[in-house]
Amino acid sequence: MPSKDLQRVLLATVVLITSASSRTSTSAAASSDPEPAPIVERKLDYYDFTYRTAEGQTFNLRDFSADKKLLIIAYVAGWCENSNRNGHILKWLHDKYAGRGLGVVVVAEYSDAQEIRAHIDRIGIDYPIVSEETSRDRRKKSLHYKYRHEVGDKRKWGTPFYVFIDRADIGPPQPGSPLARRVFTVSGELVEKDADQFVATRLP
Repeated sequence: MPSKDLQRVLLATVVLITSASSRTSTSAAASSDPEPAPIVERKLDYYDFTYRTAEGQTFNLRDFSADKKLLIIAYVAGWCENSNRNGHILKWLHDKYAGRGLGVVVVAEYSDAQEIRAHIDRIGIDYPIVSEETSRDRRKKSLHYKYRHEVGDKRKWGTPFYVFIDRADIGPPQPGSPLARRVFTVSGELVEKDADQFVATRLP
């Protein structure tokens, strides 16, 4: 039978192993847990952009907004579990409200062409998807990073991140002026019921 000292050493080892295992399991679960977040009105200067689509075409946000009553700009990463899971709600909103004036555009961040294509195919995206910054090393150089930090989003990658813009808040095109000065943001995953209600009240 082991000595009392040896018993104490063995018990301490078991406790350490169990604790480490618990931390690992919790960390793994947290990485893919939903991040539902509220829709919050913001005073934020949000600027027009011109990016390339996944097909290599030029896309301009102001031009796209011309016949829209409400815009949703969704910042995602093709490899992000939260973006992929929540993308189905965005697709559902688009299909339900596009005929009433909803415009949806996805801005892919920190993702290569293969990751972007996988995201498109996984969700069945048939609305514009463009790229801002493909390099993960340049994360802090992106406008996505700038906007979300201005509204207090401290997540490392910050995907998904949504910006809602009402047509009434889009200003006239003037050099140096933002597209809109009032927006609504979601720092995390859309809550289906809340997003549906928000869109419905703005698209009579």
